[in-house]
Amino acid sequence: RANNSGNRMVYDVITGGTSTIRNRTAAIFWFVVLSISYASERSTFKIMVDRVGPFRLFSAEIILGLHVLFSSLAMIFWNIFWNKDQKGSSYGSGFGLGLPLADVGLMAILDTVYLLVGVISGAHVPPVLTVILVQAVIPLTACFTQCVHPDGYCYGYCFPNESNESTHEYSVNDGSEYYPNDDSSTVFDSRSNHTRSTHTNIRINNHASYAEVSTIPNLPQPSTMPDPVAGWGGLSKYHLIGTGLMFLAIFMGLTPALLSLDQIIITEHDAMPQKTAYNTIVFCFAAIPAAISQLYKERTMIRLKQPIDRNKLNLVLSIFQLLFAVVVSPLAYGLQGMGAGSGWTAQYPSTQISQNFSDGFHCFLGNLDKDTQATGYPEDARCKYAWELVVLHVISILLVGVACDKLAAATKIMYRGVSMGIMVAVIFMFIYQIRDKWCEYGPIVSFFHLTSTAVLIVGADIYHRVSLADASFDTEYPEIGDLYEDE
Repeated sequence: RANNSGNRMVYDVITGGTSTIRNRTAAIFWFVVLSISYASERSTFKIMVDRVGPFRLFSAEIILGLHVLFSSLAMIFWNIFWNKDQKGSSYGSGFGLGLPLADVGLMAILDTVYLLVGVISGAHVPPVLTVILVQAVIPLTACFTQCVHPDGYCYGYCFPNESNESTHEYSVNDGSEYYPNDDSSTVFDSRSNHTRSTHTNIRINNHASYAEVSTIPNLPQPSTMPDPVAGWGGLSKYHLIGTGLMFLAIFMGLTPALLSLDQIIITEHDAMPQKTAYNTIVFCFAAIPAAISQLYKERTMIRLKQPIDRNKLNLVLSIFQLLFAVVVSPLAYGLQGMGAGSGWTAQYPSTQISQNFSDGFHCFLGNLDKDTQATGYPEDARCKYAWELVVLHVISILLVGVACDKLAAATKIMYRGVSMGIMVAVIFMFIYQIRDKWCEYGPIVSFFHLTSTAVLIVGADIYHRVSLADASFDTEYPEIGDLYEDE
């Protein structure tokens, strides 16, 4: 009884005492897992790209390759050991991808651009800002929604030929959910019963970089959705206020970088290095293709209305991302010198990419000679613990997906877990920034960083305080003809 009372107290602290979920112990457990794994994912990302230095583009290939490997192993083991008698499981549902390969390819391209730009520029972004600026996907998605939602502010300008009658496709219902992510890989989820028509929801959730998420309603929670504000893409006043605060937080985080370019207000001693300022701005802009990708996935699913095997789709999407990353690597390789002055394009010539990837492979194996690490490239590399960091990073991504899977029907707990993860990651990155003397900033820059973190947490909490007005559609299944009909 004492244990139940303690669980209820912790649970009420997490949810504010407004939610009633039967399995409180499981909810608290997955809340902790989500918070720790999210903080670990953000922290390992920054430490990894800092340490591998000139091999960070190769690290993106490693991340995508491990994601493909782990996703394949998960599907194999699930089908062998757990899915023998589960005909309705999404791992063995028998459905195809549900989307044309051309659409999946475009989604993979957008997500890969987001990943590559983030990895390349992330090595020269202040540690705290790598946690803050990645959240720009949330407010950007809310803004871009105004162009694709039938009730959006600028929908008529973007789609002048479409009738307003299409708004019937958007309604609030209980059902399957679609969770795209804010971090490079993408998540599809569509639970479908084997019936002629299934009502399926699409919901946007920016919980991690590119974690795999499914939706299992094992934690029932009543939805709290206030009336949306007319003409604002189905967003309520809480979403609009939260979006505004998150934009303010992102702007405050970018302010030191913008001021440092011309040393406005900030003195030369307090200003960021030029390379850091440029890369910080580029890192933030990487959220644009991520937000576009999310909305494209949503609109494609609404348009096609097909049953989807989310696990097969996630695997194919990851494979496409890996292939596209390999193809564009020679073009992206030169971007690693971005912001280093007028001759930055010559620091990493594309003709050296083969040697760089070879050295990067040995770096991750831990047997790259120290001379190459120190003087072989314009930036030094510290290959110790590189392999451990990339594996921990991918495992953290997968754990975020599993935790969100378990908390999918308890959205308030899930978002509070993400908020807690952001706070833990910011604290850890601030300590890392100070102890490793990543870059010594003046008090003005630190003030902006910490203040933007506080505003971001408040904005995200307000934004996720209520459910989104989910976009929904009726899944259309192929007609089955009468096998006994006389010809």
